[in-house]
Amino acid sequence: MSDNETMSTNTSVTPAVDNLQNQQVSLSSPVKKNRCGAFVGSKQRTLVINMYKAKIQKQPDAKFNNLMKIISEESGIGYTTVCKTVRNYKNNKEVKSPNKTKNRPTINDKVDDFEKNAIRQKIHGFWIKNEIPTLKKIVQAISDDMELPTIPRTSLQRILKELGFEYTKRNRNSALTERGDIVVWRQKYILDIRRYRNEGRTIYFLDETWVNAGETCNKVWSTVWMDKTIKSHRDAFLKGLSTGPKNPTGKGKRLIVVHIGSAEGFVEGGLLCFE
Repeated sequence: MSDNETMSTNTSVTPAVDNLQNQQVSLSSPVKKNRCGAFVGSKQRTLVINMYKAKIQKQPDAKFNNLMKIISEESGIGYTTVCKTVRNYKNNKEVKSPNKTKNRPTINDKVDDFEKNAIRQKIHGFWIKNEIPTLKKIVQAISDDMELPTIPRTSLQRILKELGFEYTKRNRNSALTERGDIVVWRQKYILDIRRYRNEGRTIYFLDETWVNAGETCNKVWSTVWMDKTIKSHRDAFLKGLSTGPKNPTGKGKRLIVVHIGSAEGFVEGGLLCFE
């Protein structure tokens, strides 16, 4: 045999050896495990059943738990999933994959009718005591009751809407209009303030405010207008509930507060407070 023939023979054998080595490397690589909690489809479950059938034919006396451990290690699927899949197949003779979407209960499903009625009673209890049932007060009242579960603010809002409550703004529907002479007066005031500041004068501001005895919150969780379960005063009386807060007949007593101050602070002795 010539040298050329020997070289050609060696060249043809080398790729085969390389392919064999690559196959051995791929076979010895670790099995990719299924991520914990990941969805296991019907194809993977069918693979588990086929592996179980093949192993039980070769080892009919093998223990079930040992076979499940071996299949779990070779397939990369969790031990619990392998056991459930094989048991389900042995009982039903079919392979089923679970639903990908889980039906999670909402907050309305977790709170039963008794607890919802207790929440309604607490809100109307504020009205009976002539108090404004703000969301903060309702959450605190529910937390203080040991018989009711702890409900977050966002979840409580959903429950209140489901019970027929609505978040409503309360006001007296007043509108502000501006006269022409007021516009001119404000323009003159701005010009004077600029001139005083350029001259370096100390500018004092005198103003007053007041507090009404009949002040109410702007927004409340209220059924006085929107509770669809209360049809009339008689209906509220029979259910032991209320129809809402009493409408204020007037603003009540007024406390007047007057003070004067500048950029350096309030003027000492400048406070005037009277009813």
